[in-house]
Amino acid sequence: MIIYPAIDLRHGRCVRLLHGDPNAETVFSDDPAGTAQHWESQGAEWLHVVNLDGALGATKTQLETLHRPSNILVQRPGFSKPEPPDADLRLRLPINLSRLREIRQAVSVPIQFGGGLRTIEDIRLALELGANRVVLGTVAIENPTLVSDALDTWGPERIVVGIDAREGKVATHGWQTTSSVDAIELGHRMKAIGVERVVYTDIGRDGALTGVNVHATSRLGDITDLRVIASGGVASLEDIERLKAHEHYNIEGVIVGQAIYTGNLKLPEAVALSHQPLTRRSAGIVPFRRAANGVEFLLLFNLFFEQWQFPRGGVHKGESDQACALREFAEETGLAIKRLHDECRAKLHYTAVIRGYDIERVVVYYLAEVATDEVRLGHENHSEARWLNPQETWALLTETSPEQLPALDAALECLGIQSP
Repeated sequence: MIIYPAIDLRHGRCVRLLHGDPNAETVFSDDPAGTAQHWESQGAEWLHVVNLDGALGATKTQLETLHRPSNILVQRPGFSKPEPPDADLRLRLPINLSRLREIRQAVSVPIQFGGGLRTIEDIRLALELGANRVVLGTVAIENPTLVSDALDTWGPERIVVGIDAREGKVATHGWQTTSSVDAIELGHRMKAIGVERVVYTDIGRDGALTGVNVHATSRLGDITDLRVIASGGVASLEDIERLKAHEHYNIEGVIVGQAIYTGNLKLPEAVALSHQPLTRRSAGIVPFRRAANGVEFLLLFNLFFEQWQFPRGGVHKGESDQACALREFAEETGLAIKRLHDECRAKLHYTAVIRGYDIERVVVYYLAEVATDEVRLGHENHSEARWLNPQETWALLTETSPEQLPALDAALECLGIQSP
């Protein structure tokens, strides 16, 4: 997972806006290039630079004059060919684009740039001035054909779409207008035309240090299969931890702004955490009942993993394995436990691969005898429940999830039943 320090530019200065409100501005620096160097020295691997003047539709009244970079060709009206690269041409640039060029000259890390890019010429100029890739926002709603053209010209590694949402609906024009388009719907549209990566911002949390919206971010990546860069509301290292735990839902990175400028979040700590291997600890129950023909075990079919499993779920921070197992079992089956055999505990270690992500898994299972009430599936990933004898249970686990067989073996040993 990549940590992107944000450098938001307004009138050439580094600022932060509360919920995107131009009237709620805090200025952090008059030297964006120096700020970029600082974040690079703190371990930044990418920078996220935003032209707020462009995003807010500001008129280009503050201009600076500078030599056009020698690798940029200019098409003059009335001429059939662009001027040669070494022509002594001068450009008048909006001040924030000058700041982009200064940042590019000051740092070696790649730059992601967005804000007010609504034409092919805008995109080309931003890339020529030093952006490694650009973020297209309002234009994705208003002119998706331009997004397609940009993808054809530069490819999906250099073209990113920004999906900014207020209560699930896409906002445009620097967040000043809210459309009727759902964020998931826009994600599907963009995926269909070849977009591979989006920046997702929950506007209500941006700049307020209220905590990142992990649920909405991971849901967007999960449902659309887009790679998602989270933005908005990152308040502390705990938010980075929560996003990291959901990285396998296609959360590729996170943009951090207010928290690193106020000191609530230390960038080196965030970067170190983002590099840690993916791990997940879960706990569950191996449920059995005593039927007329002997002991039967309960398995649930998990649509996400496409496998049969004993009921289980992720251990919450500060929660014990046993408390997690009991909570998840109640939520997923609605069954009551007659007796928990907490002395019969199986701990499984294995590596799971989800969407290309290697996840080191630890799953702790407890044996429990349960009542024979009707199973009430309580999780959207579960589509079917079956009570099975030991041989049938062994066969389904062997076919779809053999890593769980040691839990079945431990349960059978506790019950004095020979393994199939």
